[in-house]
Amino acid sequence: MTGQGEYPDAPFNDHALAAVHRIHLRGVVRINDPADNAPFSYQNDKGVWQGYDVYFARRIAKEILDGKPKCFHFVPLIGEDCVEQLEQDQVDIALGFSPGPKQSTLAEFTLPYRKDGENPIAPAVRKGNGELHLWLNDVISRRIAAGFFHKVYGATLTPVYGNVVSETVVIERGGVRK
Repeated sequence: MTGQGEYPDAPFNDHALAAVHRIHLRGVVRINDPADNAPFSYQNDKGVWQGYDVYFARRIAKEILDGKPKCFHFVPLIGEDCVEQLEQDQVDIALGFSPGPKQSTLAEFTLPYRKDGENPIAPAVRKGNGELHLWLNDVISRRIAAGFFHKVYGATLTPVYGNVVSETVVIERGGVRK
């Protein structure tokens, strides 16, 4: 296990969890997010995925794959249900969604990683994948404690919204900053 103690930015990977170990052995994390959702997920003029959620997706890949942030497959979600992609094992983690009644019965949502208006936005994993759910909760908690989401905001959203909106987006210490 890494990412503890004096190295709060170090990747955290717990291979004792079978779900985490399976993804690590595969060498690729499959993460989806709504396409054309600038500034949270969008393609720049060179076709590279950018934005707040994509930045977080790369961090998840770095966490689970022992520091290799480029080993993730970003699956843009266009007119599909994120839960359907989870159920069909097309993705490991879905980002960019607010847990609604239907989604909450079919997927497990973790701690929120950002806020969008009045809705906390949280990653989802396939229903019954409790190990990956717990691992993601731990990663989000560690990243909140390390100020990661403030860095993400600064790198991706400050140019769009300025510093004023950060209070309505950034999650702190397991809750929405007020």
